[in-house]
Amino acid sequence: MKKLFGLFLVIVAFFTVVSCGEKENKPDNEKKVYTYNTYTTISPSNWNELTYQDNNDTQIMSYIGSSFFQFNYKFDDKGEIVPGEFVVEYGAATKLEDVSSQYVGEQWGIEEGATNRAWKITLREDLKWDDGTAISAADFVYTMSEQLNPLFQNYRADSYYVGSTVIHNALQYAKQGQPGWFAADTIYATYVPEQQDSEIIFRLAPSGGEVNAQCSFRDSMGFPASYDAALTAKYLNVYYIPTLNLEVVAEMEGKTMAEIKANEAYKAEWDKIIGWWQTEPNEELDFFVTYTAFPEMSFDQVGIFVGEKANELVVILDKELPLLKEDGSLSYHASYEFSSLPLVKRDKYEANKVAPAQGSKLWTSTYNSDVDTTASWGPYRLTSFQTGKQYILERNPNWFGYNDPQYAGQYQTDRIVCDTIGEWGTAWLQFQKGNIDGIGIDVSIADDYKGSDRAYFTSSDFVASLQLQSNVAELKAREEEGVNKSILGYVEFRQALSLSIDRAEFARKTTTSSLAGFGLFNSMHYYDVENGKVYRNEDVAKQVLCDVYGVDVSKYDSLDEAHDAITGYNLPLAKELLEQAYAKALAAGDIKATDVVRLTLGTGAINEVVTRRFDFIKASWTELVKGTSLDGRLEFEVEDFSDAWADDFRAGKYDVCMGGWTGAAWNPGYFLLAYLSPDYMYSTAWDTSSQMLTFTMPGVGEDGADYTDTKSLMDWYDLLNGEWGQGRLEESKRLLLIAALEKEVLKVYYSVPLYNEYSASLISYQTEYISYEYNTFMGYGGIRYMTYNYSDAEWERAVAEEDGQLNYK
Repeated sequence: MKKLFGLFLVIVAFFTVVSCGEKENKPDNEKKVYTYNTYTTISPSNWNELTYQDNNDTQIMSYIGSSFFQFNYKFDDKGEIVPGEFVVEYGAATKLEDVSSQYVGEQWGIEEGATNRAWKITLREDLKWDDGTAISAADFVYTMSEQLNPLFQNYRADSYYVGSTVIHNALQYAKQGQPGWFAADTIYATYVPEQQDSEIIFRLAPSGGEVNAQCSFRDSMGFPASYDAALTAKYLNVYYIPTLNLEVVAEMEGKTMAEIKANEAYKAEWDKIIGWWQTEPNEELDFFVTYTAFPEMSFDQVGIFVGEKANELVVILDKELPLLKEDGSLSYHASYEFSSLPLVKRDKYEANKVAPAQGSKLWTSTYNSDVDTTASWGPYRLTSFQTGKQYILERNPNWFGYNDPQYAGQYQTDRIVCDTIGEWGTAWLQFQKGNIDGIGIDVSIADDYKGSDRAYFTSSDFVASLQLQSNVAELKAREEEGVNKSILGYVEFRQALSLSIDRAEFARKTTTSSLAGFGLFNSMHYYDVENGKVYRNEDVAKQVLCDVYGVDVSKYDSLDEAHDAITGYNLPLAKELLEQAYAKALAAGDIKATDVVRLTLGTGAINEVVTRRFDFIKASWTELVKGTSLDGRLEFEVEDFSDAWADDFRAGKYDVCMGGWTGAAWNPGYFLLAYLSPDYMYSTAWDTSSQMLTFTMPGVGEDGADYTDTKSLMDWYDLLNGEWGQGRLEESKRLLLIAALEKEVLKVYYSVPLYNEYSASLISYQTEYISYEYNTFMGYGGIRYMTYNYSDAEWERAVAEEDGQLNYK
């Protein structure tokens, strides 16, 4: 179960220009130069691919490097961008071949018939450094030898022995001579009982303490560090292995495989675990760690080397990585997980090695830390760097792309000037003076500038929701004479609370730039990454929202029209539902005719933003009860629960909070865990293991028949992400079950979506993005597709005509 991250799609208006007269004053012989002026709050400290540690250091890296494979927009026959879609194309490489069959054998750990394990990359023959020095496959091999150099223990070395891109023997080479704990399957490629049973240790606990390693099973499941061995075993027991004896499994922790096999009780529980888990050979190792000191190793045993030709690079991986589709074209994995390999310029890198300082055993490097130590093989080269002040990049005349028709009309930018400006207010003044070309809209100016023609809005995958308490027992326990809370246990009451909130107005009045949200997912969530398919754009997902919010599709000309009519706000219906809930509660004795309903709204901090949002909610619900049986009988209190706010809510200590989830935007089926598992969801008292759903999956039964069954929501989830998630179910069918489960979550109204989070920005009148619909894979096109309304000289005159103060309202 892999957590993937993606982005999304937004729409913005195009703009007017500052002035029309300045271009008439341009001298005929003036050479046009285009400079992109930007800023950073923190100056990068180094841009060495082997050692960088944070995103600040990637600023310069992104301009001075190239990629083997890259995402690009998908264009239609008219040259227009296809919204949300993408293609993967070659960049610094010209060909990619699966050569696994050529390297079968013990040396590389590749078995007969294996695929996606060995790759041959044919590089362009015109690759050069900015000084004109040619680049060949040997340069990448040298760089990897330095990336993994055990004398350095470089920060980024684990990129090639942890995760999806595991180069054969990378770990063994990097850690040679260093004793320590490791996941067993990183040490042993195959499981050989007679050699390993006394050396591998069963461990469900996370990395930490003396045993500073965790088994690969934990990694594949994505367990957080808070899941200790007992909680991990309990998770297996609840969701996968109901007969698991937790007491015995607890005793197995820290035992060797030999000890487990020698004990009848241990062996019985181990058989249950591996019987559930194993689908391929050697997966016994997934549950074990081992202590070892790696022997000395020469680099020719590492799975990266030059092929038969100087521009052929062969990479041997320990895990399958499907870089090609069945038709031979590049898959999204090629750009997402294997866009390139690190590259340093050998002579400069060697010249900037620094021997260990006194008291240290590790070598370091000053490569790529200033202009003189920097080499570029990308579209730009570093020409000036002042720590904490400014850096400047200019065109790299030896970059291959400037002579390639593939990039014709792109990279109009000649120079990139980035100033370090720590305070937003200072940057805002510079933006208004025309000195920088883009800035985020701070809340202090949001009301004045959100409507600007130069404003654009970018969504995150975060859906903010109102969480309503699910634990009726705790609601009743916190009631007192004359005060009722347990009416929250009635679904009609929760639905009434939902329908009484005008989400569009809530977003407008209480957020900087966010928009009304109605589902668990927004346009950032892709159910089929390979084909650029967004979950929220599909008919079945649109129908879910129409059903949940009571929009009758038959009254509209199309499903799209009906979907666009959703507001989530229906005060008359909300009042009817409230009366229904009240009547049921009164008849059941769950409320008295004189009780007030007092809702405790909890938060992690009471500040201006929280107060503004809760005031809106309180006003909405006060309006809801007017003219109903609860008129004048609904009260509110706001309480600060500090850092424990989420756990306290899950424990039932208060009634309403705001919260949500982010992450796994490229796997909404997996992401449903946040709303269905009691280990994650806010509504922990909702028993999704007994909430039943009858569902039909077309074409997956015997002989291609439809498969219909009634299962609990968690059982359907496990099927979706377990048996059906192992490549057996095409994405178009997974989509159907994802939608069905989303509907089940929404219609109980424990999680009530309020808004989809957006950030707002302004772009200067000087520059233009190719599109203002955000593309998950291309953003807004970046520097590659950026164009200019004014050259530098024209811009200077335009700003002067505005007296050096531009108006972006």
